[in-house]
Amino acid sequence: RKYVVELGVAADSLTAAELADYLRKKSKDAHGFRLDFIEYTRSLAGCKVAKTGLNYNNIANSLYEYYGGALDIADVTANFLRGYEEWLRGKGLAQGTINGYMSLVKSSHNQAKLDYNDEEKGIIRISQSPFSKYVMPKPAAPMPRAVDLATLQKIADLDDEPRLNSVRDLARDVFMLSFALGGINAVDLYTLPPTADKGDYIEYNRRKTKDRRLDKALYRVHIHDAVRPLIDRWRDPFGKRLFRFYLRRTETSFTMAIGEGVSKVEATIPYTRHYTFYSARHTYASLGYNSVRLDKYVIHELLNHTDGEMKITDRYIERDWQKLYDAHDKIIELVDWTKICKERG
Repeated sequence: RKYVVELGVAADSLTAAELADYLRKKSKDAHGFRLDFIEYTRSLAGCKVAKTGLNYNNIANSLYEYYGGALDIADVTANFLRGYEEWLRGKGLAQGTINGYMSLVKSSHNQAKLDYNDEEKGIIRISQSPFSKYVMPKPAAPMPRAVDLATLQKIADLDDEPRLNSVRDLARDVFMLSFALGGINAVDLYTLPPTADKGDYIEYNRRKTKDRRLDKALYRVHIHDAVRPLIDRWRDPFGKRLFRFYLRRTETSFTMAIGEGVSKVEATIPYTRHYTFYSARHTYASLGYNSVRLDKYVIHELLNHTDGEMKITDRYIERDWQKLYDAHDKIIELVDWTKICKERG
């Protein structure tokens, strides 16, 4: 009777089966709801794409190392989060890494509340909201990652190593492919289907953001004639994907090989600051803005970013792809593609 009274007028909208289910759940909760937050976080890994799933596993392992055993979700308080943050800092992790860890813990906690609470029926198994009292660490200002045009040209002109299957040569080509295709990410290069090549352009959904956007992060990038030989060099001869990277490596080992290879490129062609594979995307944007003098909003569109203040307006505007193709080509034409395409095309 107590639980029915708690429902109030909402009880009138429930069927007999729904009311019985509600009473069973309330009875169970009255005996104490428990959820191992570490194991729950680990279970989320299987619902995510490979890299994100690995991150959730890492978070679960880290929480276990910090806490030393099973962690009931009721014990995930603001004080617990502050202690965990300090523990991560004590391990020498960079601020950006700590921010990433805490964001995933928050995401896992929010998902648990979605899975186990039913506010419409008055079933609240997880009542605490620790992140309302815990202040997330502010991310440090991002360090510039772009290289200048002279360094980019040196990367494009870097000679092959004498050995076959060099990760340095692979990274050089993939770095330049990313630049040639508007700063495309490694995972998208790896997974592009053969149908992505539409002749004059490549069309794809950016995997990093496609599940967070109404347009599924759809984008088209123009294929400049100067870079087509480089694209053809890595084209999948079996037609299962656009590029043949999958024939030798898994997605994870591919991204690891690119990271290792870019480090070797950097050792051969040093720059005033450290650069990584992602620097190809930063360089594309920076050269577009500083060398080609493109409007910053055009750069925003070329990178397939979204603007929270422009979301509604964007629904009314049909995208002018030709304008973006022309802007993209001006960036590509800053580089002399002769050597990388002629010798390796």
